[in-house]
Amino acid sequence: MDLILDIGNTRTKYLVGKHLGIVEEFTQEAIDELFTTFKDINSCIISSVKNLDSNLINYISKKVSVFILFNQLTPIPIINLYAQPENLGKDRLAGVIGAYTIFPNEPVLVVDLGTAITFDFIDSNKNYLGGTISPGLNTRFKSLNLFTDKLPLCEPNDSEYLFAANTEDAIVSGVQNGIIFEIEGYINAFSKKYPKLKTIITGGDSINFAKKLKKPIFAEPNLIFIGLKTILKYNAKN
Repeated sequence: MDLILDIGNTRTKYLVGKHLGIVEEFTQEAIDELFTTFKDINSCIISSVKNLDSNLINYISKKVSVFILFNQLTPIPIINLYAQPENLGKDRLAGVIGAYTIFPNEPVLVVDLGTAITFDFIDSNKNYLGGTISPGLNTRFKSLNLFTDKLPLCEPNDSEYLFAANTEDAIVSGVQNGIIFEIEGYINAFSKKYPKLKTIITGGDSINFAKKLKKPIFAEPNLIFIGLKTILKYNAKN
C-alpha cells in the first residue's frame, strides 16, 4: 500500500489507498499514527514546498521498501522542458504528470485554481512545455481591498451576472468572471493549435468554477495525488 504525502505551507495532506486526510503537524508521532492505522504501507512518496527535518525523512525511509522525496532529480515518466526545473513548483509538475496519467498521449491543459492560478501544458508526445501563473480567486479579492482605500473585502458566491449596480457585486462579478474569461481564453488559444486538447481543472477553488465554464473540461480535485502515485510507481518499476 502506498503512502502519498503532499506537504504545503499550512497543512499536510495524505492519501493511503482511497483514504484521503490531513495531518495537522508533520511529526514522528503523526507518521507513527498513519503506519499504525494503515498497517500495509510499504512505499512512500513525499512532495513538500518547504524544507523538512532530515531525521524525520530518514525515519520514514526506513519504514518502507520504496521511498521517494520528490525533487527535480527524481526520474519521471514525462519529458520536462522547463528551463529552470529547480524553480518549478513540485505541485505543478505532479499535476501535469497526473494529467498525463489520465490522458496519455494527448495534449492536456492543466488549470490549478488555488492561491495562484497556474496553467500548465503537456503535449501528445509527453513533453511538458511550461505554463503561466496569475493571482488566484481569494488573492484577487484581498488585493483589491489591500491596495485601495475604499473597496471592501468580498467573498466568492454563486452569482452569474456580468455587471452589477453596487460595489460589492461589481467586485465579485469582475473577479469571478475575469477568471472564467481567463480560463476560457486559454482553452480557446490552445485549442486552435491543438484541436484534440483536453482540459483538467483542479485545486481548492475548482469547485467554484467547474459548473460555470462553458468549455468542456474534466474536474479532478486529487490530480496532484494521481501524479505523485504515478511517479512512485514509475520509480518502483525502474
